[in-house]
Amino acid sequence: MRGADLINVALPDELLDDVLRRVGAGGGGGAKRDLDACALVCRRWRRLERASRRSAKLAASGARADEVLRLVAERFPALADVSVDERRTVGADGGGGAGASGSASRSRRRVHSTFPLRRRRGVSLRADFEGQISISPFPLDQPSGDDGTERSCLTDLGLTHLARGCQGLEKLSLIWCSSISSTGLVRIAENCKKLTSLDLQACYIGDPGLIAIGEGCKLLRNLNLRFVEGTTDEGLIGLVKNCGQSLVSLAVATCVWLTDASLHAVGTHCPNLKTLSLESDRIQNGGVISVAKGCRLLETLKLQCIGAGDDALDAIGTFCSLLESLSLNNFERFTDRSLSSIAKGCKNLTDLVLNDCQLLTDRSLEFVARSCKKLARVKINGCQNMETAALEHIGRWCPGLLELSLIYCPRIQNSAFLEIGRGCSLLRSLYLVDCSRISDDALCHIAQGCKNLTELSIRRGYEIGDKALISIAENCKSLRELTLQFCERVSDAGLAAIAESCPLQKLNLCGCQLITDSGLTALARGCPDLVFLDISVLRIIGDMALAEIGEGCPKLKEIALSHCPEVTDVGLGHLVRGCLQLESCQMVYCRQITSAGVATVISSCSKLKKLLVEEWKVSERTRRRAGPVLSFLCTGL
Repeated sequence: MRGADLINVALPDELLDDVLRRVGAGGGGGAKRDLDACALVCRRWRRLERASRRSAKLAASGARADEVLRLVAERFPALADVSVDERRTVGADGGGGAGASGSASRSRRRVHSTFPLRRRRGVSLRADFEGQISISPFPLDQPSGDDGTERSCLTDLGLTHLARGCQGLEKLSLIWCSSISSTGLVRIAENCKKLTSLDLQACYIGDPGLIAIGEGCKLLRNLNLRFVEGTTDEGLIGLVKNCGQSLVSLAVATCVWLTDASLHAVGTHCPNLKTLSLESDRIQNGGVISVAKGCRLLETLKLQCIGAGDDALDAIGTFCSLLESLSLNNFERFTDRSLSSIAKGCKNLTDLVLNDCQLLTDRSLEFVARSCKKLARVKINGCQNMETAALEHIGRWCPGLLELSLIYCPRIQNSAFLEIGRGCSLLRSLYLVDCSRISDDALCHIAQGCKNLTELSIRRGYEIGDKALISIAENCKSLRELTLQFCERVSDAGLAAIAESCPLQKLNLCGCQLITDSGLTALARGCPDLVFLDISVLRIIGDMALAEIGEGCPKLKEIALSHCPEVTDVGLGHLVRGCLQLESCQMVYCRQITSAGVATVISSCSKLKKLLVEEWKVSERTRRRAGPVLSFLCTGL
């Protein structure tokens, strides 16, 4: 085209390269599609686009995973951020199942290519590159019980191609890559000197690989070793001795061979560490104390160490004065004394998570509330000794609270929320799960005092009904997300009040069995911006409700209507004719929906990515047309 010729003449390579980089900087699937479109303009644009592509998400499962990684490394040498996930499957045509700069949207077409890869006919692709590179895995790097059979997933061979082809790699994520060993990491360490982030979640990596990374990647800042079972103290100590000065984030979980010795090394060699996530049954007080003394810049700490107790958290409170986020999980050996130490020393604390901390009482939160005035997010889960007074302290002393989550707190009563409503006017999000003594009065206190509420989630709130919803509707005009799972006293009256006053975008009514077609009609007419709706287990709604939703909610992207016995193919047809943006639909155990209704959803929703339905309701023709988007209920379990 003449216009294309004029553009190419006017734009030098440097300027066009800058344009392509700006297109890719947008992130998400849209940026990836835009870059793919640019690559199709002409050969020059394709060459420059390949040279500027910065990120890719790839599959690691499939017989051709190594080949895909080789081709990607050859054609996109400027890649700096690569994520490889064995849970994704390489398609039969060699595609990676995910795209660069964001996950590719799934299509009903039989094309799964990550990049425009050409198939080479008549060539054994494994032999083509196996002859170029010799791979000898470390003998101790394979999981016990390996039968020696050839694996149909990414191996060290593919990782070696990536290392040699993309030497500017800065971020590498290898998720559940079960056939990767220390050999592959050695190749990364030899070639990718600019690596700053490495995620090895659920890979079976031995000590030689980690030691090599420490020696070769001196700029490493972020390391994730969650569920890396092959690593021992020797590997982690070897790594931090060499690159500990640059490390700012470390995550370790269920690494059964790591002990306090590793944490002593972290405390000694990682003075700039700011984020630590530690889940281990073998870590004792000594290891945590070493980290506290050596890593005094720590800002985020997540601990799940049943062997640690009060002494460990005393050290955190004494030495880590910059701590902002603290998460304590399944602690059985620490008491109120621990949080008293945290409260005295960590005045900058903004986020506090307490999961199943059975020995903590109201006194713990009183210490924190009085001392940590910046507290903005609090989550309490399963701390059964905490009563109403705990929450009252938060309400009195933490005016900046933004998010509050209470999960299985059976002793907290309505009066606690009177203080929250009075003192926490900035509250934006409230989550209540299995809080059996909380009723309408608690929600009324919140509504009258926390008028900036944007998200309210209540699950199994058996004492909460229309009175609470009417108060929320009258006072919280900015509410956008509402969950009322199995709130069995909520009826059409409360839902109508919400629909009239709140600009809802997400609504979950699963199990609210008093809701009828009338309530959903009011919802559809009052909330045109709705994008997510769960109306599962509403046993008395029918086709009229779906017709109203189809007409009134054109932006709807996700809907769940499982266990709705009165819904038929007719209502489903009305729904999909109006909701053309629909991407996800769940409709299992809807006895009056047939294969014809399933076919209607498939043919009407061009953007559909996931449809959950019983397998027997899918005809062969529908299966051929929409195989990638179908998910079947597992009825054999």
